Amino acid sequence: MNLIEHTLLTLDFWQDNVTYEGKSMPTGTLACAALNLSDEVIAKLSQLCMPLNLYMGSSLANASVQYAVATIPGKEKSQLVKRMHYVSFVGMFRSDLFEGLCVGHAPRKCPICGTWFLTTDARPTKYCGGLAPGDRRGRTCRQVGNLRGREQRERADDHPLKKIYERRTNTIIQKLHRGTLDEQTAAVMKRLAKNKLERAIADREYAARLYEAEMAQERLLAEAQSYLK
Repeated sequence: MNLIEHTLLTLDFWQDNVTYEGKSMPTGTLACAALNLSDEVIAKLSQLCMPLNLYMGSSLANASVQYAVATIPGKEKSQLVKRMHYVSFVGMFRSDLFEGLCVGHAPRKCPICGTWFLTTDARPTKYCGGLAPGDRRGRTCRQVGNLRGREQRERADDHPLKKIYERRTNTIIQKLHRGTLDEQTAAVMKRLAKNKLERAIADREYAARLYEAEMAQERLLAEAQSYLK
């Protein structure tokens, strides 16, 4: 964000957009950007506003609110906008934040890079679209986060692939206890089932086409007996 010397700060609100210094953006963008400002930049912003704050009174946030006709950037026809004037950046950012919340825009902190970003729809966006720090493949935080989410789902105890694995191994144990399956064959069948589970987790195509069929008790038994010959 460029630091510009102002005598008065102005925002134009129209529908779910805000216009600042001739640039239109989703309402809440300025407030979200402010959350990522460093302490050094915040100090400079405070210094820029200090003379006007001293003149107008340090407890004044908004100078005025009015409705005006303005041409929104990217639009040909003029629109009726809500124009708000501020004597401090804090007042401007606060107003942009709440105006954004009113139209469903909300800031969220990316758990990958720690940057605040703006969500503008009802979808539960968890990660930002910026580059993930330290990722050697140059992936975005959203790509890395989605991969982590998939890995967590696959490690979950109630994952469908694990359910199939657990049912097969339970049947092997039951047959072993009943004496209808010897220990050596049972051990090979359980090892084969474990290998197939790990392959299914790593290979989506195998998981969708072959995994469940190969985990059938008869198939495992035949494969184990062939291995022991």
